[in-house]
Amino acid sequence: MEAFIDHQVQLVQEEKRIDVEDTQKLLSSYSPIQLQKRGMALLGLRVTAMRTGLGGKSLIDLELGQSNRQIPTFPTHKITTGDIIGLDEYKKDKPSKKAAPWSGVVLRVTDTRITVALSQDMDEDLPPEVQDRCQIVKLANNVTYERMIKGLEQLKVNAMAGSSRMTEVLLGKQKPATVEDVPDLAFFDTTLNDSQKEAVRFALGAQDISLIHGPPGTGKTYTLVEIIRQLSVKQNKKVLVCGPSNVSVDNLVERLARHRMNLVRVGHPARILPTVLEHSLDVITRTCDSGKIVADVRKEMDDTLGKIGKSKSRAERRLLYGQIKELRKDYRVRERKVVDEVISGAQVVLSTLNGCGSRTMMKREFDIVIIDEATQALEAECWIALQKGQKAILAGDHLQLPPTIKTPSKPMKKTGSKNGLSTTSDLSTTLFDRLLAMYGNKIKKMLMVQYRMHQKIMEFSSKELYDNLLVADDSVASHLLQDLPDVSSSENTEVPVVLLDTSDTGLGHEVTDDDSLDDQSKANELEVSLAVHHVEALLEDGLTQDQIGIITPYAAQVSRLVRDVRDKWPAIEIGTVDGFQGREKEAILLSLVRSNDDGQVGFLQEKRRLNVAMTRAKRHLCVICDSETLAGNKGGTASSSSRVDGGFLKRWMNWLCEESDLRFSDFVLQ
Repeated sequence: MEAFIDHQVQLVQEEKRIDVEDTQKLLSSYSPIQLQKRGMALLGLRVTAMRTGLGGKSLIDLELGQSNRQIPTFPTHKITTGDIIGLDEYKKDKPSKKAAPWSGVVLRVTDTRITVALSQDMDEDLPPEVQDRCQIVKLANNVTYERMIKGLEQLKVNAMAGSSRMTEVLLGKQKPATVEDVPDLAFFDTTLNDSQKEAVRFALGAQDISLIHGPPGTGKTYTLVEIIRQLSVKQNKKVLVCGPSNVSVDNLVERLARHRMNLVRVGHPARILPTVLEHSLDVITRTCDSGKIVADVRKEMDDTLGKIGKSKSRAERRLLYGQIKELRKDYRVRERKVVDEVISGAQVVLSTLNGCGSRTMMKREFDIVIIDEATQALEAECWIALQKGQKAILAGDHLQLPPTIKTPSKPMKKTGSKNGLSTTSDLSTTLFDRLLAMYGNKIKKMLMVQYRMHQKIMEFSSKELYDNLLVADDSVASHLLQDLPDVSSSENTEVPVVLLDTSDTGLGHEVTDDDSLDDQSKANELEVSLAVHHVEALLEDGLTQDQIGIITPYAAQVSRLVRDVRDKWPAIEIGTVDGFQGREKEAILLSLVRSNDDGQVGFLQEKRRLNVAMTRAKRHLCVICDSETLAGNKGGTASSSSRVDGGFLKRWMNWLCEESDLRFSDFVLQ
């Protein structure tokens, strides 16, 4: 057990080292212009507004400087909400050898404006040269790693001193207790299907741990909402609900808030979606009865900041900043008392896994810990939250994408494992994976009715990955694009699956893009042309832009698709497979890119990535690819016989050729 925990610490430390070194190497080796090409920086910005935000944070709005366009838009980049950025004066074309003097968290991102919550308290003005022309650079987030390491170290201490029964079960020292029967349960949501109801009963009856396996479109969130309501309302349990990302947590906040539950969303206000902000700890502490004094102090801070904006005297501004500094101290003391009151009084507390390691959540205790999207979370992240509870419920799908990591994955070995605690695994092995391997299906319930896809779109995934157990609900089993309002019947709207095959050309069409956001990323111009052609046809049939999504595994292909699609149809969403996990559209175009004479398919061998890609569409899936390359019918050593996916990709290509509406590229583009 100790060796396993030490191994987990080493894995996190190695991930941190690689992340920090990669970031430092980029920042020190490349000029700002080169960083911008890689999506890691935005240059030529100016500060257009400055104000006090939630939690007393200083917010700044950043936009592009002078431009011939009325509303200048940012170039393609990787900077998203929640990222840590460094802010500095624009350095033009010299690599930076020093850390940026200011840092912050990205609050909001649009095509024309980025709002940043500064980490430093603004006790004086940003220099005019920074306000007029500045740059931001994406940084590594050391806090994330430190919290994971601290959580694991605490786990080791607790395990040696005698930990809870749940912890011992999770570490293989005890067997899970028998699940209690919950026969006569009155459900809040009477629309749940039988497999969802069975999962709810199972989670409520489990004494230590339960896994809720939710394949694509099976209503995992509705099941979790029912479980949370049963625990908090009927059983009066104090529940901590977590997830690896802010999006997954905020999605649950939205669903739970509809039922007027006593809940609070804990987290940095810069990372919480505007739609759920009213349920955030920061807003509640401002609006509740005990928070009125805190609100008064905040108003005084805002008024003082307003005076600073009007003052032309530097001496006067410095004096006013001094007043803000004192007000901020008073604000934080008062706020801390209100925070304790709000969290202690809430029946359901929601936070990201990493957020559970914040000062606000320190020494908090709960009856139940629920982790949504647990299959996308590092095991070390999960332990930050799990040590705060006596029972755990993990939900997710281990057959979709695993956590995103920088450390190279390595083949699993059967050695080095005791009681299921491997010391040879890597970070891609999640807690959900490990528990399933240790205890099998006796701690798991799978949801089996899906409400997203036409049964033909669902068919291959269900057969290959879910033991053919998935059932398409009657409401979606046969729905097609032509059934949508104002959509006409055509060769595209009458069929659920289309294959646009480029193998008829007999050529390899992929190229390597050295200047893409991801070095050595792949692109395919023929597939871009086919995608544009198919989009035009769908729009002519009556679909709206927001009903269409285009997915591809490669960032370089995303850039090319954006180039040819965005100006004509700005509401069509384009993104990578990873970015579309958990999402859906009426029609999905999937550009798989790889087309070469050697049969190389790269990470298309990852069947979990393909599973996500093929299950985003509701009524129409159009796969654009070179079936000969992907089926392994080209090349020698790289053929399908030597791939590590067990023939999954080859079988999918064969299935598409037999079951879809097959069209060849030369004919389509005539």
